[in-house]
Amino acid sequence: MTDRRVVITGVGAITPIGRTVDEAFETLMAGRSGVGRTTRFDTSRCAVKTAAEITGFDPLSHGLSARDVRVLDRYQQYALAAADAAVTDARLDLPRNEIVSRHKSHRRFDRYGAAIGMAFSSTEVLAAQFARLAAKGTAGVSPRLFNMTLPNAGTSVLSVRFGLCGPLVTVSGASASGADSIIAAYDKIRHGRAEVMLAGGAESPITEIIVSGFVQNHTGARSGACRPFDRDRDGTVLGEGAAVMVLEERDHAVARKARIHGEMLGYGLRGDAFDMSDIPPHDAPGMTACLLEAFADAGVDARDVGYLNVHGTATKSNDPAEATAIRKVFGDHLDGLRVSGIKGSTGHMLGGSGAFEAVVALLASVRDQVPPTYGLVDVAPGCELGHVIGQGTRSPVPVAISTSVGMGGNNSAIVVRGS
Repeated sequence: MTDRRVVITGVGAITPIGRTVDEAFETLMAGRSGVGRTTRFDTSRCAVKTAAEITGFDPLSHGLSARDVRVLDRYQQYALAAADAAVTDARLDLPRNEIVSRHKSHRRFDRYGAAIGMAFSSTEVLAAQFARLAAKGTAGVSPRLFNMTLPNAGTSVLSVRFGLCGPLVTVSGASASGADSIIAAYDKIRHGRAEVMLAGGAESPITEIIVSGFVQNHTGARSGACRPFDRDRDGTVLGEGAAVMVLEERDHAVARKARIHGEMLGYGLRGDAFDMSDIPPHDAPGMTACLLEAFADAGVDARDVGYLNVHGTATKSNDPAEATAIRKVFGDHLDGLRVSGIKGSTGHMLGGSGAFEAVVALLASVRDQVPPTYGLVDVAPGCELGHVIGQGTRSPVPVAISTSVGMGGNNSAIVVRGS
């Protein structure tokens, strides 16, 4: 088994706080939020009435055809837009095939693949299709139903779009889906199965059924604001978007004279084996083991890490559990660690969150800039860490870690170092 170095040569994102990676990072550093009144559905029956929506998105400006737009779910459009930005940033010469056309470029890349994670299978499309089924029977159902709703649809459209014939991987790990897909892509390159992988996550979950589920399991913020680690936090607010990294084998990147943003050094991936939606707050076994595994895999220790981008959902169980794990793992080195969670700004993008947070961790290390935790004013007892509050700060970030936690108890940590 080989163990090759994996670098990051391109990044792209579509988020509620910016249409580009740079714009989104600048918004984070300024301490601003994209959360506002929900417009995607009538909230009169719903206790949570805010969300972080992407407004004014024009898929045609990202190279999609009008014909493609008619048959792609919203989250697939976001994934394609973020991937296009990442491919452009990486200066990869790839085709831009139309998704629904049978006329494709002859250029195909057997050692290039894709991995796009998502949590929920296109509930907006499914709701519309159920209504059509009820009204018209089988004849009312779209022949493109599966193209729009299968969990691997985001990965597949990237393969079609860019002529990627290498490994196609889809990891649906709830809120950790984007991070877990990056990890899966990283392993494909590290172990010699691919030279380049487009990896990340995408989601468009601002629908009545999904928001209502968060209300009913007491993790949706009835206050309308996501306040990670704050004394007055009452849950999360949903967001939407996508983020994609171009992961590349280092020698391959050097040979084509690519600009290298940084390197993915390793990861941790561990389970809680406790509950489908709860975390043991005074133990946090999965996250603790996950961080320790990430240190060992990346060959770093607590003293090397300057920034930790946490999952930070602002729920009563997640925040203290994460803080417990961080204190256990970092111990005497907490004083030099800057910590922030960005869901107060972006909303919880579910499958898109872990991917975008990994991008933010990378940029923090590249620029030695750490964004704040929007919504955090008064740190809750048991959540005391080196939080960045208000606006971003300049701070050395030799190594950064991004953590994700998915319902069902899966915990992931991605370790990156900026160039």
